[in-house]
Amino acid sequence: MPCSDVTELVHVTLDAENRLRRYTFSKRTCGQGVGPESLLIEQLGGRSLEELLAYEGGDFLCDYPIADEFEEFLSLKHLYAVKSALEVYSGREAGGPGEAFAVASIEFTEEGGVILEGQIAVDLVTDRIKSCGECRGCGNNAVLFP
Repeated sequence: MPCSDVTELVHVTLDAENRLRRYTFSKRTCGQGVGPESLLIEQLGGRSLEELLAYEGGDFLCDYPIADEFEEFLSLKHLYAVKSALEVYSGREAGGPGEAFAVASIEFTEEGGVILEGQIAVDLVTDRIKSCGECRGCGNNAVLFP
């Protein structure tokens, strides 16, 4: 039976140079991943904070074309979940209730890295995915889930 609680959590780990080391994206109640829990780590891992903040959905789809609409949606959902956490960490967003990423904790590691944990507002992330369809740079300007 599907769970009625759609709250999602994201955990992002940056290294001492502010490069993405790992992340997980999962449902709060059951802990299951939103798709594979680290779906984009091969594509995003090792990228700097600044590079990830500048990386938009249209850019991602140009770099990594995805034929299946559901996989495309999940990939963009992961991208924007990670970006939302990094926007809070960088001070671009406040990270409070009602925002795309509501921060639960920011922990600094002994190695000089940081671990961000928080809750994702599913509707706000989905709105960002819809708006991604306006990109004209790569020719993929189909709006998902209009």
